[in-house]
Amino acid sequence: MRSLDDLEAEGGDALEFVTEFVDKPHRGNRQQAKDHWTRTVQHIADHAQELKSLTPAQAAQRAEDIARMFAHGLAREHKCWACGVTRSSTRWWRRQHD
Repeated sequence: MRSLDDLEAEGGDALEFVTEFVDKPHRGNRQQAKDHWTRTVQHIADHAQELKSLTPAQAAQRAEDIARMFAHGLAREHKCWACGVTRSSTRWWRRQHD
């Protein structure tokens, strides 16, 4: 998996994605964006059925491609899948422990 730093260095569309992913849903918090990028790619790698028939290298690349399309679409709306999961988990935990 390429990191946000790797994608940023690539320039072009990859740089546009990183900029939007860091600036919009994560409000410039680069560390949080890096963590959420890793979690998003890993989740797709672990759950996408279409990856099971691919070689490990192909599956890793395809998971990253899917994650980037998914995350970029959400970032344009100032949203992040991992942020949503984190908020939901936090609310659930608070309800259980209040």
